[in-house]
Amino acid sequence: MAIDKTHEYLKYVDDELNRLWRLGRNAVVAWSVVDAGLEVLTVPQYLLPNLFANHEEILVGTEQRTREELAEVADICEIEPYRIIVPEALRDCYAGDQSLEYLMRRFGITKLTNRAVILFDIVGFSHYSPLEQVTALNSLSYSINVAYQRAIEHGLDVSLCYSTTGDGFYVWNRSDGLDANVDVFCFLMLVLADNSLGRRKGIVTTIPELRSGFNIGDCYEYFQAEGARPGTGSYIVGDATIELARIVEKAMPYQILIGDFETDADDTQSTGDPKYSAPRFLQLAQARLKVFENVNLSREKVASIKCYLTGFEQDNGSYNVCRYGFADKHGFSHKVYNAKVNVHRANGSEIFLGRMTGDLDMFDADRIDVSPLEDGYDDILTTA
Repeated sequence: MAIDKTHEYLKYVDDELNRLWRLGRNAVVAWSVVDAGLEVLTVPQYLLPNLFANHEEILVGTEQRTREELAEVADICEIEPYRIIVPEALRDCYAGDQSLEYLMRRFGITKLTNRAVILFDIVGFSHYSPLEQVTALNSLSYSINVAYQRAIEHGLDVSLCYSTTGDGFYVWNRSDGLDANVDVFCFLMLVLADNSLGRRKGIVTTIPELRSGFNIGDCYEYFQAEGARPGTGSYIVGDATIELARIVEKAMPYQILIGDFETDADDTQSTGDPKYSAPRFLQLAQARLKVFENVNLSREKVASIKCYLTGFEQDNGSYNVCRYGFADKHGFSHKVYNAKVNVHRANGSEIFLGRMTGDLDMFDADRIDVSPLEDGYDDILTTA
């Protein structure tokens, strides 16, 4: 009975939010709990860029506010919150902050900061027949689902989302922080490994050839309408996705490109250094990948997965790290690292993913610098 009442409570709130949403004209910006129900602040979507040009922090994180905080946001917007009066019979069935926050997010826009995003792109997608396109996308989706399942089984606390780009997928994590970003990178490795193993066993035109990119940056998450109300699947757009699209557009078949990002550390790290460059970030990711030793992918056991940033061999036998730069069709410059992955199968054989330095003759980018590994980064694996 209690579950039925809670469901009824959520349905009532959802219907009220949908009415305030007005087919997508308005966006929920903030909400708060009051004695008789909820107070919700909605803002016409066309006003958001001007209202929050200097207050983007309002869109970051949870939309739940205290009564005082909600009043402050309302003053900035110069809009009064709307009070949802919950029927008296349902007022004891409060569904909890987390459930209500999810409802609110579906009707709003959330800024995700310092967030890891992956872009998978199917090579030669336009040359596939329509049915082959569908099966290729489903194959990639299957690899994403398998990788997600393995991530959960091996203890990663992830809340992964993905949305289609037409010929591939963006993937991101609703969880934030450095550890969550590292988990997304490990997820990238699992998807590529599963896809590659599958290509060796299946029909090549139905298990697609990929090129992929990884970057960390800011973006906005929103929910598109399905009929007359928001759907359950979210989408992202912003600096992180734009950068990834330009990066992967330059990538060669099978190539894996890592953005030249700098991400913040968080309280789970005690190194004293507040920033992580891409090479230093990879050190953390390589350590985390060890939890996937002997993982099952594409119906076989994988002993280990190791990722490398490519460079050149030095006189002492070590390797440096190459960084590349290019300008996109709009004249904006981008910097990337080239990555290579070794998948060690339980039967003793290896699969090599990505492209080595010697395979980059056709890569349309300039090598802008070659750097030795920094002190303390000995665990970052680099190779030619």
